[in-house]
Amino acid sequence: MVRIGIDVGGTFTKAVACTCSSGEIVARAVVPTTHASDGGVAEGVVQALRRVADEVLTRGLGPVQLVSHSTTQAVNALLEGDTSIVGVLGIGRRPDLRRARRRTAIGGVRLAPGRSLVTHHAFIDATNGIDRAQVAGAIQGLIDAGAEVLCVSQAFGVDDAGGEQLVVEVAQEMGLPAGAGHELTGLYGLEMRTVTAALNASILPNALHTAQVVEAAVALDAPEVPLLVMRGDGGAVGLDSMKRHPLLTAFSGPAASVAGALHHASVHNGVIVEVGGTSTNVCTIKNGRPVLSYVRVQDHVTCVRSLDVRVVGVAGGSLLRIGRRRGKPRLIDVGPRSSHIAGLTYSCFSSRDELEGATPRLISPRPGDPKDYLVLETASGRYVALTLTCAANALGEVADGSYATGDSAAALHAFRIAAEWLVTNATDLARAALDAATGKVARAVMEAGEEQKLTAPELVGLGGGAGALIPAVARATGWKWRIPPEAEVISSVGDALSLVRIEVERTLARPNAEAVMEVHREAHERALEAGAAPETIHLESEAVPDRGALRVIAYGSVSLEADDGSKVPSARAEDVVRSVLGKSAREVPSNEFYSVFVEGPHDGGRFVVIDRRGAIAAQGRGTILVGSGGEVAGALEERITALVRHFGPIGVAPAVRILRSAGLIDLTLISSVDAVVEAALAECAVGHEENVVALLSRN
Repeated sequence: MVRIGIDVGGTFTKAVACTCSSGEIVARAVVPTTHASDGGVAEGVVQALRRVADEVLTRGLGPVQLVSHSTTQAVNALLEGDTSIVGVLGIGRRPDLRRARRRTAIGGVRLAPGRSLVTHHAFIDATNGIDRAQVAGAIQGLIDAGAEVLCVSQAFGVDDAGGEQLVVEVAQEMGLPAGAGHELTGLYGLEMRTVTAALNASILPNALHTAQVVEAAVALDAPEVPLLVMRGDGGAVGLDSMKRHPLLTAFSGPAASVAGALHHASVHNGVIVEVGGTSTNVCTIKNGRPVLSYVRVQDHVTCVRSLDVRVVGVAGGSLLRIGRRRGKPRLIDVGPRSSHIAGLTYSCFSSRDELEGATPRLISPRPGDPKDYLVLETASGRYVALTLTCAANALGEVADGSYATGDSAAALHAFRIAAEWLVTNATDLARAALDAATGKVARAVMEAGEEQKLTAPELVGLGGGAGALIPAVARATGWKWRIPPEAEVISSVGDALSLVRIEVERTLARPNAEAVMEVHREAHERALEAGAAPETIHLESEAVPDRGALRVIAYGSVSLEADDGSKVPSARAEDVVRSVLGKSAREVPSNEFYSVFVEGPHDGGRFVVIDRRGAIAAQGRGTILVGSGGEVAGALEERITALVRHFGPIGVAPAVRILRSAGLIDLTLISSVDAVVEAALAECAVGHEENVVALLSRN
C-alpha cells in the first residue's frame, strides 16, 4: 500500500510514491513545472501523477491509499499580480456604520512592485436586516463595475456570520465565485479580515481551475482515492478547502519540505534551507516544531498563518550577472533569474568537448529583463548556463553523492572561458559567484536562528541544489550541517506522509469554560471534515494574549494507516528532555499522545510536555497534579487559589493547562479566578475516568 505526494515547485513538479508503513520511496517522477501551458501548473501535476501511478500499477506496488499535493500557485499568483478584480461587499449596523464602511473600502492592495490588486466596493446597512433582493442588487452593481469575484466582510461577522453566508449563497446563485471573511479567521479586526478575504477571492478562479483539473486526473488514474492538498501551516485538508480558501495553501511547498524533513531527518532545533532551481526557502524548526507566523503580503498582514518562510532569490540554477566598472566587465550579482527561467542547460551537466570553442554572451532571460546575464554560446550555436551549481562543481565543493553533482571538468572549463573574457581566473570567478549567493542565504539563516534564539542549531539542506550551496553556507555560519537522503524530493515525501492539521483562532470577548470548549469542539469537527480518523485526532490550544484570542490546533491522520499511533523512540524523547531539564528529569504518568517530564523529585520545578513525535508541546515551571479526572478535580481549586497573585483588590489566576486523553488544553487566556477554576473542572469532568495531568504556573 502506498501514498502519492506531488510538489509543484517553481522549476520542477516532483511526484513520489511512498510505502505507508515505512515511508520508503518506491516510485518517482520529475517533470518541468508547466507554467506556460493552457492547463497551467495543474498539467504538470497530472503528468507527474500519471507516471508514478503507472509505475505503481505496473510493479504491483498498490493499492494507492492517498494522493496529496502542495503548490506555490497562491504565492506566485500574488507576487506576479495574476489576480482577478474583486468586488468587496461590506456589511454593518448602527452605530458603527461609518467605521464599517471605511474599513471595508480597502481600495487597491499592493502585491509587488508595480502590481496591485484592484477592488470595487459596495456597502449594505443591515441595521434593520437584509434580504436577498438587496444583496443581489449590490452584487450586480459590483459586477457592472467590473468585479470578477466577490468577497464579503461584515462587522462582527465572526460572532454572527448569517449576513456573510447569505451573500455567498446569492453570489453563487448568480454564478460569481465568492468567499467570506469568517471562513478564513475568527479574529476581530474588520480591515484585516477584509484584506484577507479579498486576497483569497482574487486567486479563487485559478485555484478552482487547478483543483478541478487535478481532481479529474486523480479520479482517472487513482479512482476513489482520497485527494488532499497541503496548507501553508504544514497540515493537509481536502481539495474542497483549496477550491474555497486557496490563500490557506500559501507556502504549502516549503511546508511540505518541512513535513518531509520532520518525518525523515528528526530535526529538533535548526534551520531548514530548501535550495531549488530558482529560489531558496529558509524555515525554522524550534523544539521539534516549525515556526509559524501570519502571512504578509507587502504592507498587509493577513489573518492566515503559515510557516515563517524567508525566500531568497538565489538557488542552484541562478545565473551570473555582469556589469562594467571602469569600462571593464565584472561580476556584479547572482540571480534572481535562473537557467530554468531562461530554458538553458547547466554547463556542469554538459560535456567538456561540447563547450570547446564556446563564447561568452550576455542575454535577457525574459522580455524586460536587463541584458546582463552571462551564458556561453557553443560552437553549434546553443546557449549553456553558468550557474551556482556549476561554480560549486568547478571548485570541487559539491557535497558527496548529492543530486547537484555534475561534470567538474566541464564546469571548470566553462568558467575558464568566462574568466578569460573577464580578465580573471576560473577559480576566482567561481568563488566570487558562490560567495555572493552564500552571503545572501547565510544572512537569512542567521537572522532566523537569532530571532528564535535557537540553541546549538543545525543546518539541514533540502532540494536539488542543496549539495551545491549548503556546504558553503555552513562555512559562512559556522553551523554543523547535513543533507538527508532523498533531499531533492523530500517535499513530495512530506506531501505523501502529511497529517491533517486544522487551526482555529477565535477572539473571546468573555473567556469562560463554555467559550473555550466551544472552540475545541469546532476544531475537532473541522478535523473530521478534513478527513481525519476520529481515533487519531488530538487537540492543543494556546492563548494569544495580544489578540485576546484562543488558538486551537487539531492534529490527526487521514482515515487510513497514516500513523501507527506509536510514540517516538524513548531515547530520542529523553535527549529532548535532557536538553531542557537536565539529567534530573523524571517522567510522570500521562497518555498515548504525550509524555510529561518534571525537573527532579519535588513539586514546583520546571516541566516539559513532549508529543509522540518527540517535539515539545509545552514547558514551564510550577505545580503538577496527576490522577484520574475526579482526583485532579478534587485538588484543583485549592491549588489554583494558592497560586493566585493579588494586586490590591485584583486577583490574577495562574496559568493552567489540562492534559487529558487526546487534548492539551491551554486555559491561560482566562484571568478570572472563578472562571479558570470552572474551566479546569469542566475539562477534568470530560476526562473523569481517565488519567489527567494539570500543569499550573504563575502568570
